[in-house]
Amino acid sequence: MAIRMRGVHALARLAGGASLAILATASAYAQDAAAAPEDDAIIVTGIRASLEQAADIKREASQVMDVITAEDVGKLPDANVAEALQRVTGVQITRVFGEGQSVSVRGLQQVRVEVDGRTLLGWSARLSPPENDQLGRSSGLDSVPSSLFGRLEVRKSPLASNAEGGLGGTVNLVTPKPLSFKEPTISLRAQGVYSENSDKFEPAITGFATTKFADGRIGVMLAGEYQKRTSTTQTFERNNFLNRNYTAGGTTTVQQTPVLLQYEQFTVDRSRLGLNGAIQFEVTPEFTITADALYSKLKTGRRQDFFAFRLPTGTNPVTGAVVDDGMVVAGNTNGTVTTAGQIRNEPTESFLYGLNGKYQGDNGLTIEADGYYSKGTIDQTIQIITLQGTAAVPGAFDFRDQTVPSLTLGGTFDPTDYASYNPATNGVRSNRLLGLLEEWTGKLDVSYETGGGVTIAAGVRYTDLHARSNAFRSQVTPTRDEIEPYLKLVDAGDFLTDMPGTFPRSFLSTAPTFDYVFNRAQGAEPNPDPNGRSTLLPNLQRDYDFSEKTLAGYLMVSGEGEIAGIPYKANAGVRIASTRLSVDSYVNVGAVSTLVTDKNRYTNVLPSANIAFNISDDFLIRVSGSQTMQRASIADLAPSTFFNATNLSVTGGNVNLEPPIATQADISFEYYTGKSSLISGALFYKDVKNFIANFVTTGVDLNLDDQGRELTFSRPENLASAKIKGFEIGIQQFLDFLPSPLDGFGVIANYTYSDAEDNAGFPLVAVSKNSYNLVGLYEKGPFSARLAYNYRDEAVFEFSQGRPSFVGSRSQLDAQVGLDLTKNIALSLQAQNLMPKKSATSEYSNFNTTALNSYALSERRFSVGVRAKF
Repeated sequence: MAIRMRGVHALARLAGGASLAILATASAYAQDAAAAPEDDAIIVTGIRASLEQAADIKREASQVMDVITAEDVGKLPDANVAEALQRVTGVQITRVFGEGQSVSVRGLQQVRVEVDGRTLLGWSARLSPPENDQLGRSSGLDSVPSSLFGRLEVRKSPLASNAEGGLGGTVNLVTPKPLSFKEPTISLRAQGVYSENSDKFEPAITGFATTKFADGRIGVMLAGEYQKRTSTTQTFERNNFLNRNYTAGGTTTVQQTPVLLQYEQFTVDRSRLGLNGAIQFEVTPEFTITADALYSKLKTGRRQDFFAFRLPTGTNPVTGAVVDDGMVVAGNTNGTVTTAGQIRNEPTESFLYGLNGKYQGDNGLTIEADGYYSKGTIDQTIQIITLQGTAAVPGAFDFRDQTVPSLTLGGTFDPTDYASYNPATNGVRSNRLLGLLEEWTGKLDVSYETGGGVTIAAGVRYTDLHARSNAFRSQVTPTRDEIEPYLKLVDAGDFLTDMPGTFPRSFLSTAPTFDYVFNRAQGAEPNPDPNGRSTLLPNLQRDYDFSEKTLAGYLMVSGEGEIAGIPYKANAGVRIASTRLSVDSYVNVGAVSTLVTDKNRYTNVLPSANIAFNISDDFLIRVSGSQTMQRASIADLAPSTFFNATNLSVTGGNVNLEPPIATQADISFEYYTGKSSLISGALFYKDVKNFIANFVTTGVDLNLDDQGRELTFSRPENLASAKIKGFEIGIQQFLDFLPSPLDGFGVIANYTYSDAEDNAGFPLVAVSKNSYNLVGLYEKGPFSARLAYNYRDEAVFEFSQGRPSFVGSRSQLDAQVGLDLTKNIALSLQAQNLMPKKSATSEYSNFNTTALNSYALSERRFSVGVRAKF
């Protein structure tokens, strides 16, 4: 009896740079998924089918690549794209508000994000960024719902035909296309999501529909998803350990001392809407036109309360100091108390419109033209009302043997009494950031397969990228009468209830409103914008208008043959990219701002080669070598010079930054032990030049300071080189050899070791040396289950005063259960973040876990859903 899955083996090669060839492969799977089975066939669906499809694509790929495929239409294994990708060997993710947001690949966080080979632009929320920290070159992976995609690809080695821009790799999100389905298909899913601490049950609704007309030559597809989630994040925030002077007996020593103890609680309200549609027209059997569009809107709103105790900065800031491994971790001091309530909203939108035409003739000639427009917008507003203590407050702190440091206040200060706060130092502050990213791209690819099986491919790609940032801010001091209606008492029973320890849990905070902060407290300020864009004052040191034009071309040759009787498939090519950029920004000296224009241009030559040896039908060895690049972030390229005449400092970006270049080599092994089973391993090496980091220098600039004083300059520079080397191993295996029902069990396990250091011997930012995944599976008949555990160890997140600060090790446990009630209707249960304290994000200074800088705890969430497909 033949065993058959709902899908076919991938036949497309990733040669010639034809991005729609990848889509055609995905289409072939979806088409066969709707086909009627043979009379003696057993249909393999669900988890096993998706693993078999992924293995087929990996086996046939022309580069080093890992793949996750949907179990069915609109049904990836995780609701969040980043969280699905964390199961891939060599991928590590960053979480914000308990959700996966961005990824690093084999030790580098500079990763390009594409949809169907096109740039997806947009923003993602951060926990506590500066106003324009989010401006980048591609969207965060939390900005679009995962149900819009049928496949996620992680390309670890490039082809010459792939767009440049991913130093660590490229994540390509593949959407289904309507002509791939043999029959009309409708899929609907409704879920309720419960967040534990927020105590809310909220909806997630997904829909998909596709059909064909005109004898199957015209296809239409529409997909959409809406999600809403309210979550609670409990944090200790914004501390750092900095050098402070201690003088006793005529001797001065320097100790690393905490700066700020701030206890915060966020309530985050996120709603996500995603729409995806496509129309395809098969003009002739050889020529197809596709028009498609993707829209995503992510609204992130948060309300937070915090209690802050700031240590003094002068000599002898702490008495009775306890020093642990060079860090002051306990003692007594007189600090400044600040409490505040804040509202922060950051609605973002992403748009992607594309038109594609592809001709694939019987004579070996393929021509593909593709054009698209990508856009991302943000309108971020921040409203905060702060209260500050009337005088320095005695306090005893202790960082030892606790989740977060303890803080005991002394003296007569009562944090719940408004009389303890000084109206003259209270403040109302508001910020607004209006951001735009947009890109126009057109490309043409031509390939010809000769009679000898050799394919010659060439193409050209032109990109016009534009980014604009307009920032506004204002701060006023309200009267006592103005602020009193907006006071609120934070109750001890509602604040950081999952964090043990002694610290102020009940205090007076504020409840700002948009109407009060923007219209009343600051309504008297002059409107700086004649078009009424904002009533706030311009924050010109964060403003810029950026333009970048890129012309890239490639030539690639691919083919297959034998060496010593061993079959192989290979490709080799070169990509040349010429980049021109221009930035309008401001030089800010005191109250005077001068608009200036800076320009730069550079050209990069990027060779690549991949070869795969079929040692046997089931055993492959891949070898690849290439150079990849990553253009500097837009915010780093914008000079936006700000001169502070008080402390004689100069900060800003640097338009002359060169793109970091990675020279990399890979050798990987793939042993396919069954249709859905695979054992794999890889060795990888990257040598990166021109890493970008902030650099501090001193000098004189008479254009900024006509007195000729020595200034301190802080700007990003191409400072470092780095080497990343490591290995990865993985296994994907169903236990088919066991008797029923035990043959439904399966396992996915992988481990990655990445050793990454710069030329000074420091570890690279965001790189965990060890990471692994363990996934237990069961699928038999109508029942399926999955238990997934993910782990990564500590990683550097920044350097302060030459010392590294680390993110601690983290792990997460998730579970899923599914039951097919009928052929068309299924139930599902999911539980995420089952061990919140293990997944909490902790940051600490200089290898000392006691020296805590921040701690963020997210909650468990559960969902139940029903799905129907016709």
